[in-house]
Amino acid sequence: QTSAALVVQRYVPGPFEVGIFYYRFPHEARGQIFAVTEKIFPSLTGDGRHTVEELIHADPRARFVAERYLARFATRRREILAKDDTLRLVEAGNHAQGCIFQDGSHLRTPALVERLDAISRGVPGFFIGRYDLRYASETDLRAGRNFHILELNGAAAEATSIYDARTPLVAAYRTLFRQWGLVFAIGAANRDRCARSNTVSELWHAWRDTTRLISSYPLAD
Repeated sequence: QTSAALVVQRYVPGPFEVGIFYYRFPHEARGQIFAVTEKIFPSLTGDGRHTVEELIHADPRARFVAERYLARFATRRREILAKDDTLRLVEAGNHAQGCIFQDGSHLRTPALVERLDAISRGVPGFFIGRYDLRYASETDLRAGRNFHILELNGAAAEATSIYDARTPLVAAYRTLFRQWGLVFAIGAANRDRCARSNTVSELWHAWRDTTRLISSYPLAD
């Protein structure tokens, strides 16, 4: 049970999801896409002979988080999937819950940048953060149309493409340093424009309240 405010959203099936890290300096006319993360939802394919539990343990990746998946599908673990039937193992585009993150820079296009830039300008005070989007067609996404916004995360968000297993550790840290360099540079630019800065006391109380609420959140699944 949580005392946090709840947001009710219409379910968006996708079936595809992407995380796009956007930024714009307050004195610049246009924003940029810093990083794109393509989210892959792992699934099982039935063979008409093995149970869900057996298929999970046989999968080269799912077996490493088998405990999590078996808890999620506790009522179906003994079920035998029919041949070619699929079972999606992850619903939320959450890396910690089993979703696979890959670099999605091939999805970045001028049309997508323009569309996200237009949306971002309609959010007062927003200059950097990550959009989580769902879409049904890569063609539409690249054209900047027919996608749904699931979340808009602010300056504390990450360029989640660093969690691509193919990304070297040094490259991941380089991306994070660049990202936080942008956060501080945009913050300085806003301060130069007379934006009010939070006091240490305000930051402390916000951190304390947020930490308390997070501990009461249910799993994102």
